[in-house]
Amino acid sequence: MMSSSSKQNNKKGNRSGDRIRWGNIRWGSLRFRLSLVFAVLLLSVSTVYFYLMSTSSADYLAEMMQKRNIDLAASIAKELKIDSATNEIPGEELEDLFHAAMIINPNIKLYMVGHKGEILTASANPGEIKVKEIDVDQIEAFIHQTDSMPIYGDDPRFPKEPRVFSATQLLSQDGSLHCYLYITLGSEHETDAASIRHSYILMVLGRALLVALAVALIIGLLVVFWLTRDLNKVAEAVRQMEQGDYSVRVQASSSDELNDLAVAFNTMASKIHAAMNQLKQNDKLRRELIANVSHDLRTPLASVEGYVETILHKNHLLSESERQGYLKTILKNTRRLTRLVADLFALSKLEARQTQPHPETFSLVELAHDILLQLTPKAEKKQITLKSDFAKDIPLAYADVSLIARVLQNLMENAIQYTPEQGDVTVAVNKAKKNEVQISVSDTGIGIAEEDLNHIFDRFYRSSSVRTKTKGGLGLGLAIAKKVVELHESELQAESELGEGTTFWFTLPVSEEVAVLN
Repeated sequence: MMSSSSKQNNKKGNRSGDRIRWGNIRWGSLRFRLSLVFAVLLLSVSTVYFYLMSTSSADYLAEMMQKRNIDLAASIAKELKIDSATNEIPGEELEDLFHAAMIINPNIKLYMVGHKGEILTASANPGEIKVKEIDVDQIEAFIHQTDSMPIYGDDPRFPKEPRVFSATQLLSQDGSLHCYLYITLGSEHETDAASIRHSYILMVLGRALLVALAVALIIGLLVVFWLTRDLNKVAEAVRQMEQGDYSVRVQASSSDELNDLAVAFNTMASKIHAAMNQLKQNDKLRRELIANVSHDLRTPLASVEGYVETILHKNHLLSESERQGYLKTILKNTRRLTRLVADLFALSKLEARQTQPHPETFSLVELAHDILLQLTPKAEKKQITLKSDFAKDIPLAYADVSLIARVLQNLMENAIQYTPEQGDVTVAVNKAKKNEVQISVSDTGIGIAEEDLNHIFDRFYRSSSVRTKTKGGLGLGLAIAKKVVELHESELQAESELGEGTTFWFTLPVSEEVAVLN
């Protein structure tokens, strides 16, 4: 079997093998794809540009050749004389002309072309001529200069290879068109200076293009690297986060969309980091809760079990007063368990939003007064004085009576528990804003440390100095009270000084009827 370390190594190897690295470029990465697309586009544009320049250079040389020989046909035509009797050019004269022209420039061919483009005679060998007619329109365009040079015409020897030419009209004695003198320039065996210049131009052009291509490619790759540098930072940060480093952040150096991505990533990372810390804190608190619940359940259950076993096994030895004492202790512990389970159930329902308030109109003063009377015996056992401070003309409140009663009872029981003998607990009801009433519970107890004051309402929070740490309880009262107050769209607040006491307060809306009257 493969060990865990071998599996991890193989896993890392597979991950690293997913993309082959070359320098700072990974095959398949965005940077590589952008670089490849840029290189392909640059090469394509360079190829098209080289082709166009090659064609243009050929056209330029052809234009230069045609311009140099623009009057060639007209000059030769002056040497031809049309016989007035036959209205024809003597054959011997034509042969002499063709022979002389071939000696001067063997790359040109002379053709006598009729009105419709038919070839009448030529200096080329009859076996070389592949067509019997050529396009007269191009000849007319050259003679009348209706098109810009170079003007390409048909080459009777090579019909698929148009050539530049020189042409002129041969007129009869009466001034009418006799025929055209058509001269093709160059040949299939171009070895003259023009061909050499053409090759030289292409060579220089090719070298310059290669240098420009290399420079543009380098600059383009640098631009791609510069544009994607922040993206690489984000990718690296994601990999670090994948490995468990939730504190990593991206420092963007631009103000474009990549900067927005970096900001969004940092925000997400902060939230994930906070969520992970919260999960760890909640996990820690839940473990503490389980330990505390186990302890608080085990203690009364052990007591109940012990007293029940005593009554069962030694019932005949117990006096009536002892038996009653044992039963009272069992009842006390049973009620303690009931209260503990009820608090846990109430808090779970509040956190799951399964508890919905059913508001109604009631007197907050009367409710506070009833709870004071209910807790008076408990306070008297500790020699604590319960006081009330109710303002006059307090309007009726609008809330869930049973939930608010539980909040007040929890606050007042906590105040009594943490107030030493001869201390005071005061319940006050006053007008707050126009349509709100405020109720507060103050004591002269031990107070709450400043570092614990911000955590006393947290779920499952326990501290050696926090006032919710009680004997025989989980301290869920304040957490429940906070959730109930929040259900009424209010906030339970507290202020305290060590050795001076603590005050809790919150507000409730007044009845709608009272609000309308006000």
